[in-house]
This record gives sequence, C-alpha cells and structure tokens, in this order.
Amino acid sequence: MNYSINFTKFSSVFAVPSLSEQTLCTASASALKILLFLMQNQSQPIDPRYLSDRLLLPYEEVLSALAFWNREGLLTEGGSLAAVPEPVAVAAAPTAQPVQEVSRQEQAAHVSMGLKAQQKTMRIDEIDRLSQEDSSIRQLLDAVQLQMGKNLTRSEMETVASFYTYAGLPPECILLATAHCCAQNRSNMRAVAKLITDMMSDGIYTYEQAEQYLTRRQEQDNAQGQVRLAFGIHDRALTRQECKYIDTWFLEYHFDIAMVKLAYERAINQIGKLSFPYINKILASWHDKGIQTTQEAVAERQPSKQDKAENSSIDFDQIQQFITYGEVKS
Repeated sequence: MNYSINFTKFSSVFAVPSLSEQTLCTASASALKILLFLMQNQSQPIDPRYLSDRLLLPYEEVLSALAFWNREGLLTEGGSLAAVPEPVAVAAAPTAQPVQEVSRQEQAAHVSMGLKAQQKTMRIDEIDRLSQEDSSIRQLLDAVQLQMGKNLTRSEMETVASFYTYAGLPPECILLATAHCCAQNRSNMRAVAKLITDMMSDGIYTYEQAEQYLTRRQEQDNAQGQVRLAFGIHDRALTRQECKYIDTWFLEYHFDIAMVKLAYERAINQIGKLSFPYINKILASWHDKGIQTTQEAVAERQPSKQDKAENSSIDFDQIQQFITYGEVKS
C-alpha cells in the first residue's frame, strides 16, 4: 500500500531539526516521541517527571531519552533546548483523529492508554492549552458535563480529555458511552471510563461501531435485569458464565422472559434448585425442536391420543373375549 502526506492537516506546524539517518536508526521510539513533544512545546521547562506523566512513559525511559538528545547536541545542560539547526522539515501539530482500523498491537496500546487515562492527573492550564489548540476538547467537556448534569472535577476532565487525546476516540463515541451510563442512573465518570475501556477492549473505535455495541449492551442489560427478577437474584451479581447463558437465550435463541421462566420452573420441579446449566439444557432442547412459545413448550409434554392408547393398561381384546365367551382365553 502506498502512502502520501496529507498536507491539508498542516494548519498548525512546528519546526523539526535535521536528523541524520544514523540518529533516526539509533533513537528509540520514546526518544522520538519526547523530541516531537519538546519541539511542539519549546516554551515549557523540561521536567522529566512531567514528561513521564504527560507522555505515559516510564521515568527511566525519559531520562535515557533526554541523555540521548543531550549527546546528540539537541539539549544543553540545565534542561533547555540547544540552538536548533535550520529546520528542513515540518510536522503537523497532533490532532486526535478517529481510529478506523487498528492492528492487534495498536489496539492493545490504545486499551493500555485508556486504562492509564483513568489514573492520570493534569493541570487545569494544560487542559486549557490543549483546548486552545483543539476546540473539540472544550466542546467535548461541556457536552459531558451537560449530559451528567454537573461540573466535572479536574480528574474527571483529565479522564475525558485523555480518552480523546491519548486513546484517539472520537467525541461521538465518548458521548454515546456517557449517555448510556446516564440512562442507567450511573452518571459518574468511573462507570463511563469502565464502559469506554470495555469498548476499546472489543475494538470499538468508530461512531457506528459504538452505536451497535451499545445497542447490544442495552439488550444484554435488559435481559439480565429480567432474569435476575424472575430468578429472585437480588443479593449478588451475575457471574460471567451466567451472563453468557442469558446472551444465548435472548440474543441467539430469541426467547422471551416467559420461556425462560417456564424453563426455570421446570428446573425447580425437577432438581429443586436454581441451575443455569440445567435451564440452558431445557432451552437448548426447545430451540433445537423449533419450539418458540410457552404454548408449544407445554404441548410438548402432553402425550398424544395414540400415545395414551399405546400406554394404557387396559387390554381391549381381553374385554371383548370376556363379553363373548364369559372368560378370557389364553
């Protein structure tokens, strides 16, 4: 596949010093990431702790990267940039773009960033600076606050901004997840962050994917709520395997709660206790036989007239012999 530079994204640029091929080959990925950040934020002091937190890099890697650029002459002692040579290339200021397709390695990296985003902190002035560079951040924060009906704390704003800037999720995905949690009376950032991380773990990175995922998630939540009520489960959470059973009954077999309740009642009558595997066997049997209604399930257990005649203990031939001969002949 051939690629070319999309110069329409170069609305905001910054200078990058000329680097030899040897330097590019020997520089680590962390070192290159730090260099780009320093070139973009030349007015800020170089603080290794801050770089480690801001770029999600181990502190030791930051120190090693700074030492590398010091040896290359791009940094001077005291934590400042050296005089930068005449720039030979320009790079676009990073703007978060929706991720359409990602490899497994990239997906794992995004999920890892999403998890770290829940633990990071950011100064308010940092959020303000990023908002000035990308107006979508402020619009996103305002929309999330409006959905939740409250002002976000600093850490909550950082979580939202991190999912957008670090993980690369489009604002629409974040707003859909927030709306989903609010509809379930879970309008808190912990629930939203958990849902978004689950979405990223399942490779959800576009608005269309998020819409389908949350629609299915809503169906799952509704089904689990109906089963908990029908089975009298009020004092514990459903296990992962129990949730899989429920998904099969409602989303694969397309049974309604009436069918599930009938299977539950039969399981109680047969073994005297709640058993998801036993109920699953009953429902799987009905599915294999094409039984879809409670009427069909009840009728299945009622013997036919032919079965009644065959299973009857009365021998009609013997009765006829008794009437004719007054006795039953052997």
